[in-house]
Amino acid sequence: MSQENTASAPSQPPAPPKPHGFFTVLLWDTPWRIIGMLLVSLLFSLVVEYIGIAFFWPEQGAAHSREVMVIESGYFAEGFTQSLLLSAPVVTVQNWVTAGYQWLFVDSGFMAWLQTIQTPAGHTGNGVTDGLNAWSAQAIQMGHEYLMASVYVSLVFLMRVMILVLSIPLFVLTAVVGVADGMVRRDLRRYGAAYESSFLYHHAKRFVKPAAYIPCVLYLSAPFSVYPNLLLLPAALLTGAAISVTMGSFKKYL
Repeated sequence: MSQENTASAPSQPPAPPKPHGFFTVLLWDTPWRIIGMLLVSLLFSLVVEYIGIAFFWPEQGAAHSREVMVIESGYFAEGFTQSLLLSAPVVTVQNWVTAGYQWLFVDSGFMAWLQTIQTPAGHTGNGVTDGLNAWSAQAIQMGHEYLMASVYVSLVFLMRVMILVLSIPLFVLTAVVGVADGMVRRDLRRYGAAYESSFLYHHAKRFVKPAAYIPCVLYLSAPFSVYPNLLLLPAALLTGAAISVTMGSFKKYL
């Protein structure tokens, strides 16, 4: 009888996984998420550049990404003359980008290998062989364009990552202002017996991360030159506004 009762008893669902603590999320989960976002942005920017070379700017080839790199360097030199994180941001970041280029492409032998594959095949006088040599030379030239575009896109990506790092104080400032403004409005709502909306709170809370992540991913992945303030300043303001609404609509009583 007891065996029948045991068999007929419904099986309990497994317990949900225990959520990570604050320090685990801050020191482990968040860095890996940032690394994943950077890798996805770099891969997406490379794919977009390859598609552009194949269909939209085949005449320019790798010169398109090189032009973007030059324009982005000018934006950085003009807009980041001062920073709370670095005393001389332009010189320091240029040294970092140069060191990254030296390590990734020169010391690794990648640029030397690119020079070796540019050697065209010789003329043999045979029509079939000449046709194959011409096709292989064209394929080598196309491969060289894509590889050089990868180099320029990687350098643009490194520069944009540095710009995002230097923009961290802007996001921190808007977040602090958003928290302060939201807490003041929450206290006014609490002591004034105003209406409390959990719907607004939950939707504003979900909007905080996309408000910061999506513009940064778009900025890192853009295949054309973008003035940083056109994306980063609205992203910081939207993040601060989302935090303010979240804190202001938080429940009155804990």
